[in-house]
Amino acid sequence: MNAANIDRTAGSIDLDTKEASQVAPSAEDYDVAETEELYVRPKGAKILGIQFPAYRSPIVQTLIITLVHSLVVGMFNVLSALGGGGQVDPTTSNNSSTILYAIFAVFALFSGSVCNYFGPRITLVAGGIGYSLLTASYWSYNHNKSQGFVYFGGAMCGIAAAFLWTAEGALIMSLPLEKDKGRYISIFYGVSFFITVIGAIIPTAENWGVKTAGSANDQTYIALFVLMVMGSVVACFVAKPETIVRNDGSRVLIPQQTTFMRELKNVGLAIKREPYIILFFPYSFAGLWYIPYQSNDYNGYFFDLRTRGFGSLWYDFGQFFMAVFLGFLLDLKFLSRRKRAFLGWTFLFVLANAVFIAGVFPMRKSHRGVPPKELLDVNDSRAAGYITLYVFYGCVDGAWQTFAWWIIGSLSNDPLVLSIYSAFYKVFGAAGAAIVFSLDNKKTPYQDMFGSYWGLISGSMVLVLFIIVKRVSDTTETPDNSFAGNHTQEEVLEKPEV
Repeated sequence: MNAANIDRTAGSIDLDTKEASQVAPSAEDYDVAETEELYVRPKGAKILGIQFPAYRSPIVQTLIITLVHSLVVGMFNVLSALGGGGQVDPTTSNNSSTILYAIFAVFALFSGSVCNYFGPRITLVAGGIGYSLLTASYWSYNHNKSQGFVYFGGAMCGIAAAFLWTAEGALIMSLPLEKDKGRYISIFYGVSFFITVIGAIIPTAENWGVKTAGSANDQTYIALFVLMVMGSVVACFVAKPETIVRNDGSRVLIPQQTTFMRELKNVGLAIKREPYIILFFPYSFAGLWYIPYQSNDYNGYFFDLRTRGFGSLWYDFGQFFMAVFLGFLLDLKFLSRRKRAFLGWTFLFVLANAVFIAGVFPMRKSHRGVPPKELLDVNDSRAAGYITLYVFYGCVDGAWQTFAWWIIGSLSNDPLVLSIYSAFYKVFGAAGAAIVFSLDNKKTPYQDMFGSYWGLISGSMVLVLFIIVKRVSDTTETPDNSFAGNHTQEEVLEKPEV
């Protein structure tokens, strides 16, 4: 075969726990090949007459991973949305964020091999600890103004983020059947954003009496720190992927241990297999570009502290709502997958550009180094329009992330390939964030920050349209169990016909 081969370590995953059921269903009934072995899935438990899914079922494991994400990344987003890490002067926070995302981008290059070696559970636990250190550093900064600790916290959070996102991405895209990927991604982001909304109540309530551009109090940082640590505890309950059985009887499989050099080799081979993935890089690069403008240059510029918290709460609600809504659109059963891809793209493109057009008007009233004459308060009628726009910024972000993971999942069913694609998304996103935080710290005019954001979003979406036209089909040919021993390496990465 004239195909690139992804290098995999020898050996097959231990399937000794397989139960009797060797009859393969038809492809019409299941999203698995006719020759694939099936396994009896756990029945779960019945409590008070209600049937609950089994602990090792894809849906329960998705909810556990979602809870980890909510308590760790969600609380980090709550902190970030306050602007400047909850501080008056965002300089220290910008420097820390630049360090965070630069390290994130570097470590994400080989975080897949680390995740494969230690397993998703340990990787997720370590991720939660790294995030909590950053929150602890801001708590300390409230008292001693130690920039060094904040920078150290940013560095540790960058390492943790690379590991956590890689583990999450590989699991979330491998757990569901092909036909259920949109629903599972919607559950992941929808529940995550909903819990983030609840978490955003903390800074809003704790700082409700602050009607100036003050810093978040100790109680805010302590509460977020505790929740992040709880995320690491919850991660201990993530099951080994090879013990999870899907609804159709197929087993969830993730890549086995690889070395760093093999990981780099696989990156090149993945691009050779699917060259159109290069067109996804600008979309990935733009994925986190919004953070400093929305948090520091908009939320932190126009509002007092309590309104920053109040607006962040509704911003998170916008993320939640749009993640659920777009996930629903992308999973409409009466439309083919290609039609759903075009529908999702059109919806996101129109939504984003409509919000940016509305954003031009307040942007023209903001000037770097020239604070507003009066900060907007939640009780001020003038604040309503500004808060509403901020909520729609959240809607764009929720839709953006949901569509990204859906597109990635539509390109392959092979877990190793998916882990590489998800790494691409996080590497380029982190690199973009490191650059834009540096620009914000260099006092780049708000107009330039806004313009670059709008340009990247719109331009990258045009490139994604080419991926949809050329590569998104009504089914993904790469089999789910491609590395379980039923397929050769050549078959795994054989380029499908266009």
